[in-house]
Amino acid sequence: MSADGTAPILSRDPVTFEVVRSALTAACAEMKAVIMRTSFSPLLSLSADLSCALLDSVGQVVAQGQDIPVHLGAAPFTMRAALARWPLDAWRDGDGVLLNDPYSGGTHLPDMTLIMPIFARGRRIGFSLSRVHWPDIGGIAAGSSSICDDIIKEGLRIPPLRIIEQGEIRSDILDLILANVRVPSDRQGDFRAQVAGAARMRLRVAELAERYSEETVAEVMAATQVYSRRLMESRLAALPDADVSHSEKLDGDGIDPASAPQVTVRIRKSGASFHVDFSGSGACVAGPINAPLAVTASAVYYTLLLLAGGDVPPNEGVYGLAELAIPEGSIVNATAPAPVVAANTETSNRVVDILLAALAQAYPDRVPSGAYGSACVYTLGGINPATGGGFVHYETIGGGGGAHASGGGTSGQRVHMGNTMNLPIEAIEAAIPVRFLAYRIDRGSGGRGRHPGGDGCTKTFMSLMDGMQASVLGERTCSAAHGVAGGEAGALARFSLVRADTTSIELASKSGPHQLDAGDCITLRTAGGGGWGQVNAGEPT
Repeated sequence: MSADGTAPILSRDPVTFEVVRSALTAACAEMKAVIMRTSFSPLLSLSADLSCALLDSVGQVVAQGQDIPVHLGAAPFTMRAALARWPLDAWRDGDGVLLNDPYSGGTHLPDMTLIMPIFARGRRIGFSLSRVHWPDIGGIAAGSSSICDDIIKEGLRIPPLRIIEQGEIRSDILDLILANVRVPSDRQGDFRAQVAGAARMRLRVAELAERYSEETVAEVMAATQVYSRRLMESRLAALPDADVSHSEKLDGDGIDPASAPQVTVRIRKSGASFHVDFSGSGACVAGPINAPLAVTASAVYYTLLLLAGGDVPPNEGVYGLAELAIPEGSIVNATAPAPVVAANTETSNRVVDILLAALAQAYPDRVPSGAYGSACVYTLGGINPATGGGFVHYETIGGGGGAHASGGGTSGQRVHMGNTMNLPIEAIEAAIPVRFLAYRIDRGSGGRGRHPGGDGCTKTFMSLMDGMQASVLGERTCSAAHGVAGGEAGALARFSLVRADTTSIELASKSGPHQLDAGDCITLRTAGGGGWGQVNAGEPT
């Protein structure tokens, strides 16, 4: 890229630009595939709860996989935190920096990020970044996703650490981490899968540099950001200017029964300018729904890309267009030691819906209705009586997606900030002592409309052992997914625990850890999505 911010290769050689740009994106997908195929945890190998990105020589995101938006939008914050500890000239070939601290560019503690530089002929030409959800990173409950009033209780907090030095893994650091997590052999396997993924990215980028030259690859990396920024600016400029606001209350925080923190947003779109202001949002709360800055910013970036139409290559050229005002100390810009684990899965999805509800006032034909606003997480842990070994299980459950101007919402799928895959119940039952009694789409739970909202789903499982630990993190038990253009709201979520003696307990959307004994059952019912457009008399919905 030239000094004036232009990208000559776009006009000089657009074919090479597109070939190399596409190859860089493909390298991210291949890196993810390697991690999935070599990891130990079903959460990674089957559910794909991980994301991969490529950064340029100065740490700017230039390419990413079709992975998890909350992981990827936070990548610039992660890299800046790593560079603050390890400046550019301190990175050597084969080095690797590991971190998970939500207050140092992370998302929540289970998301472990590994960054490694990429060298070609002794020249640093980029960085690989993988963010992988480890099923456990310590803390008071199995799965590291429970109700805590302090981030220290949520698990092991890792600032940027150089865990690999010139290709050699620091066994002292890795041993320290593994000594503080459940099922350490699996966690070690997941970490080594990240290292393998980085090696594949390094190989593919080095091959491109060999074929096209380091200079060409660097020029394409820079031009990709220019291309995305220009395309996003043109999409924004084509939309009518708008000044819209919206507020919603979240479900409780899991600690204070009266807690219902508010998120308020104002969006001002003028020409190609996109300003998002969260002033008026509530302060941090006691429970784990507080969002770090990187998580809230990720929700904004995702929404901006959605508004643009979905074909703008996501990278830092786009992210830089969003002008953010997010008050420090608020629930959408938490400060340590506030707990944050549920923000990644729950608050981020609700923030997206709040942003979309505001934008629907100006652009109802371009944005969907509200979705189930959650990842609906449940975690299980204990000692398996069949093997005598410990186990940890972490899973998300799909729900109803919002309808839109051209069709109905998706049913029973993860939406927005999640994007993980379904974990087969057969694989779960084969691994841990549970039996699933129900897993179904709840027909009719989506909001009515010209286009109906997607339906939520129900999953019921029974413990086959005494002393199992279970936690639940969900949303939308109190406020339904909104409709757009006259569409109706979706059905609420509902969670319950039925003991073996038939005693039934209604669960809050965030609760646990609960002790389950043999025969105890938990039922998780996710919310339906909102409908789009009014139902005309006589029309099917």
